[in-house]
Amino acid sequence: MAGLQLQLDGLSWEHDGDHRALKPDQLIVEAGETAVVLAGDAADAGTFTDVLLGQAWPLRGRIRIAGSEITSLPTEDRGIALVPAGGGLFPHLTVEQNIGFGTRRHRRDGFQRGRVNYVAGRLSLQGFLGWRPYELSPDERLRVALARAMCRWHAARAVVIEDRAGYTPCHAAVSESLKAYPDLPVLVVSDDRHRVETLRAPNRSWEVVDADGS
Repeated sequence: MAGLQLQLDGLSWEHDGDHRALKPDQLIVEAGETAVVLAGDAADAGTFTDVLLGQAWPLRGRIRIAGSEITSLPTEDRGIALVPAGGGLFPHLTVEQNIGFGTRRHRRDGFQRGRVNYVAGRLSLQGFLGWRPYELSPDERLRVALARAMCRWHAARAVVIEDRAGYTPCHAAVSESLKAYPDLPVLVVSDDRHRVETLRAPNRSWEVVDADGS
């Protein structure tokens, strides 16, 4: 998967009746790089993430991964692995069940177990598979959330990590993604400027702004 690149060109969308866009208006994140998109609040950040994932439509612009346009593809065909703010784990499920949740209805039991074990091994989670989320540290929960995202996609082509004020900082998910999946671009979508400034050397950063300039 070397050479993967996430690219947004002239992307704009609507949020609460406002016309929103990125500044600068072209976003490029190369494989093995981290970039940050900073929004004014959680709702603004969430709408941008929805556009990336195909859960909301942009007004204009293009989304490409590895040169292929995915703007009009459904969520399940985009290959974007999402790590939600705080991890978003199901508290009643074990770590193993959380990791395999996205594949359970689509694959045979043996395939699912093998996939979960493979991803857990890649992220050094084998010793935690029987644990519940409340038994994990906040950073460990983020690692499990990353494992679940990667288990969902056989060939994830980009990682999007949500960072929100009031939740565990995203740093562990970013560092684990870069270490375990160095061929993927990583995009952090945050509403907390001060926190993302402490990320280890993000390569680029963008802001969500009013597209009309008012």
